[in-house]
Amino acid sequence: MTKRTSRESSSSKPIGNARDIRIACYHRDNYKLKDIKAKALACFVQIAIRRDIRECIRMMPQIDDPRVQIQGYQQIYNKLDDLNQLIRQRHILDENDLSTIDLSMCNFPTISHFFVAIEKHPFVREATTEELCKACSNINLLVRGSHLGDYIPGKKNNIDADDVDVFTLVDHMTPSAIQREAGMDASNISKEKFLIVDMGAPVTILKQQFLKLLDRQAPLKLNNLADWEDHGILPYLDLCQWEKESGIKIKAHTRADLVCRNSVNGYTAKKIDETIRPYAGKLMDEDGPVSHALTMDAMEEFWQTICYVREEKPDANAEMAEEALARWFPRTYPFNLQDLHRSIEVSPEREEAMSKVIEWMKETLRLYSLKERIRKMNIDQPGTGMLRAAEGLQSERSNRFPSHRDACEDRAGEVSEDQAMPVRSPMSEICEIALRELTSTQHSKRKAGF
Repeated sequence: MTKRTSRESSSSKPIGNARDIRIACYHRDNYKLKDIKAKALACFVQIAIRRDIRECIRMMPQIDDPRVQIQGYQQIYNKLDDLNQLIRQRHILDENDLSTIDLSMCNFPTISHFFVAIEKHPFVREATTEELCKACSNINLLVRGSHLGDYIPGKKNNIDADDVDVFTLVDHMTPSAIQREAGMDASNISKEKFLIVDMGAPVTILKQQFLKLLDRQAPLKLNNLADWEDHGILPYLDLCQWEKESGIKIKAHTRADLVCRNSVNGYTAKKIDETIRPYAGKLMDEDGPVSHALTMDAMEEFWQTICYVREEKPDANAEMAEEALARWFPRTYPFNLQDLHRSIEVSPEREEAMSKVIEWMKETLRLYSLKERIRKMNIDQPGTGMLRAAEGLQSERSNRFPSHRDACEDRAGEVSEDQAMPVRSPMSEICEIALRELTSTQHSKRKAGF
């Protein structure tokens, strides 16, 4: 384990010079984003790394909990000093940089989930009861906490008002209309809509009305990635993290000199407070619309790269795809060996079965390049590469290794018995999907083609 360096004294004087050796490395000119071809994937990786660094520090008091350990925060924490030093030196980290400190993108839960875990919620689906109840609860709180609460019938105190009275006020309004009326910023209004669809209506009418509804939605333009370098998004986040870790304050004008271009008469300090700070905060909010938009942009580049390798898209951006493969894909894609090793650490009794799965994964990594793995493995949904590859490969190696289903049955259900803490473990999701698909009589298996 790498020992964490001690915090500097919080009584140190605030830094007032942008050339101070402690923070000069965070100057905006060191963060070269404009020449990157796979810009969305690169920006997604940078935000994910910084978000998971913050989260691992927050989770350390609970590090003995297996549900925390299996997500990888212990490995990040062990390498935190090395990571911080790497950010100071390289600024924009890729898979090759992480390998120099014996880490991979797969060590970071957010990135691991993006590349490995199945997309649990399709873009078009039927809402669950839990989601409907949560939406109603959010509307209830929004109405009570905004000026709309002044119009709740029968009660003077918003807190004491009955839920019936709240919904009587807004029961003829859509959630989007309520959010707008309550004064929410447009960028914070959820892009998820709960629709009433009569499945018995003619398909042509359903398509016509659905497309009309889409035409009325403003395009989601929340991430102008070309401006990130000028606006200093990444150096701002790194400065904030350094300030928090060191306990030393940075004066506003010094931060502005490092982060913003053309600092004149303190304008940039104001710009940070009014634009950069709130925007960076939205990027770090994993569940917010700005972060969601960045993930969707990254997913688009991910699939363009997959199509390019498979030669399924003649007009694919070759430069973008080649850079993505070289820098922004985990080097073991579509396998996540780190997650499997963590599973063994949390549950040593599973070591024999899981070690054999890891063994044939390593054999495959040795025999086939990243492009060959993408071409030959049946990755037909976002993030299902590990499952599809395992299913196809295992059928050809069944005489040498235990079945993938047996390994999954050993692992499935091991975590998440206590739902007090939400767990987003890629391995547990893969096991659930594997068990469901491999036991389905309607599932059509397709070989990986080796």
